[in-house]
Amino acid sequence: MRIFFCLFFITYTSFSQQWFGLSTSNYAGTYNLAANPANIADSRYKLFLNFGGGNIDVINNYAGWAAPYSFFGLSTNSVPNRYRTSNGLVGFRPSYIDEARDKPNSVAFLAADVKGPSLVYTFEKSKFAIGLTSRGRMLTNLSNTTSDLAHIMVKGTLIPDLYGKTQANNHLVMNLNGYTEMGLTLGAVIKEQDQDFFKVGLTVKRLSGLINIHYLVDNLDFTVDANSANALRQDVYFRNAIGTYGTTTSDAINSFSFRPNWLFGNLAAGKGYGFDIGAVYEFRPDFNKYEVKVKGKRLKDGTKNKYLYRIGVALIDVGSINYSNPTFANVIQIAKTNVQIKPGTFNKIDSPDRLYYQMNNAFNIRQSDYQHGFVVALPMALSSNFDYKISEKIYINATWIQSLRNSKKMGMNQPSMLAIIPRYESKWLDFAVPISLQNGYRNLTFGLSVRVGSFFLGSENLAGIVNIGNPKGISAYAGLFLPIFRKLPDTSNGCYTEEKINLRQEIRDFLNKRSQRRGWNRIR
Repeated sequence: MRIFFCLFFITYTSFSQQWFGLSTSNYAGTYNLAANPANIADSRYKLFLNFGGGNIDVINNYAGWAAPYSFFGLSTNSVPNRYRTSNGLVGFRPSYIDEARDKPNSVAFLAADVKGPSLVYTFEKSKFAIGLTSRGRMLTNLSNTTSDLAHIMVKGTLIPDLYGKTQANNHLVMNLNGYTEMGLTLGAVIKEQDQDFFKVGLTVKRLSGLINIHYLVDNLDFTVDANSANALRQDVYFRNAIGTYGTTTSDAINSFSFRPNWLFGNLAAGKGYGFDIGAVYEFRPDFNKYEVKVKGKRLKDGTKNKYLYRIGVALIDVGSINYSNPTFANVIQIAKTNVQIKPGTFNKIDSPDRLYYQMNNAFNIRQSDYQHGFVVALPMALSSNFDYKISEKIYINATWIQSLRNSKKMGMNQPSMLAIIPRYESKWLDFAVPISLQNGYRNLTFGLSVRVGSFFLGSENLAGIVNIGNPKGISAYAGLFLPIFRKLPDTSNGCYTEEKINLRQEIRDFLNKRSQRRGWNRIR
């Protein structure tokens, strides 16, 4: 038997949202707005239409995967037959989990990020861009956890060495939150003078809460003993259980709708607003090389990256969700002593409602004891980015995200991290290898990302996919979009001279069934 919140936490494993291999590219479109909304201005796209993308990310600093097959193989049921039992099930041993028992604070971050239909449109003459985005997010944070409690979470309560020993002064913070975002992003160039270039951006987000379950355990003293009727089952005796338990009902999830009165009205379990704000500076020592004249006006070539280096800073995920709908929200302060949990008290936790009723039965809580409102803060963070252009198509990027939330308090938390990301970048092909210190600078990971045309695929933690070095996480993302690039004028004027096209080129264009190509030499 496992402690109730441990069962729940494992049952509702969800997954994050970095996208570093793609989001640092100048061809990321809507996928780099979450890092800095100023990226929307002066992009390489006239129009960027995102069809959809998804990202999963799991990472912790306590439990490493030590099985002879990968976690990816287990989750996709592609484990080789030699690791299966006679009935075809995958064999698993306790030794397949490598524990770091010396960790004084065990932390885990599990999240899912789904980016729905979104678009960016660039108004070139006014140096302005607008974006409309849709997004679904689920974040699960586990932090401030003692190693003894983490040990039971991983191995369960069938640990004879623990029987009869009081586990005192345990604590943890667990928050699971799922919600939707509808965002409006505005970005503009505010200075473009010789080698100096500045742009700013702002995203305003409407938030609608789908699900929240949280535990803030201030003090937990308990003992595990073998059950008198069945030696393979265990009783858990809580001498003290002090903390906060909050949840939304299963109907909160079932109420989800794409209708405006759910997305922007009061029908959701929770509602709120958030914003991101950012600025970007570009140093352009060769700015003259990118000047063109259009109808007598000097403009910069919008089809090219013009900087030697780029610096971006943004404040992201500022705001909160207020779960104030009394039909869906429940929260209670718990201070119980001498509570015995028998085997089977917490089982088959497949919904918030099942957990709610089992909690009530276990701790003798009446429905009238609950209050019906709580506030969950967004995972506010400072996002910094430095991008250096080594050559026309080769870049190296440094990204730093510093969490501004207290991980011991109620709310969502984006763990701090630092990444170095070398990449190859062109109009139709991106290739990046992110190397990161993630999970509050606790885990070193490496990844790989590839974009071919309008499709991309990547991971920030390849070790979890290919099973290298007892990985403590796994990551994967993919997506599809429609790009319409900015381009130079396609008709001649006094500022351009038409390149001569020879007969071979004309025949090649004809055979390839393409219209005659026109290239224009810029006149300085």
